[in-house]
Amino acid sequence: MDQLFRKDIEIRFDATIALTEKDSIKSVLDIGCGPGHFVVKFLEQGKEVTALDIAPSMLEITKKRVESMQINSKFETILADYAEYEFSNKFDAVCVMGFFDYVQEPVKILKKLLTETNKELYLYFPDNKGWLAWQRKIRYKLRNCPLYLYSKNYLDACLKEADCFHLAEIRDTDRGYYVIIRK
Repeated sequence: MDQLFRKDIEIRFDATIALTEKDSIKSVLDIGCGPGHFVVKFLEQGKEVTALDIAPSMLEITKKRVESMQINSKFETILADYAEYEFSNKFDAVCVMGFFDYVQEPVKILKKLLTETNKELYLYFPDNKGWLAWQRKIRYKLRNCPLYLYSKNYLDACLKEADCFHLAEIRDTDRGYYVIIRK
């Protein structure tokens, strides 16, 4: 049963890790890094990794996981709201998973993301249809937590308005949309 629910997560995780294996990807920004699952893999690949999250507890978990690895790759954490944080450098790749669920203005964020990378963006947008989306909407509403889900048409419209639809490869993962934007 757990495998059924986790299939979507595995699809985007495996795709992202495969994409960052390229030698041309040297630096990665992980926005909304959570407990650091992607961060660990990027570091194992020898990438320079910047992990950003708004939750101090998530960054602490990530730091502990990285400290236990004994890897020499460059690694830093940033405690900040991505929408308000300004980077002084660009990254070869930017990973944004489990983030757009909480973004009220996706076009604004997409435009900002395009300024953060030299090469590629890996994004995930949760689908607004299906039983799991329905139960998630109810759960979040009961907690008074905003949740933003996406139809394919709305996602396309957001990508067009951000002027990156023509650069995007969109993969339907059954519970959402995995988007690769190559500059």
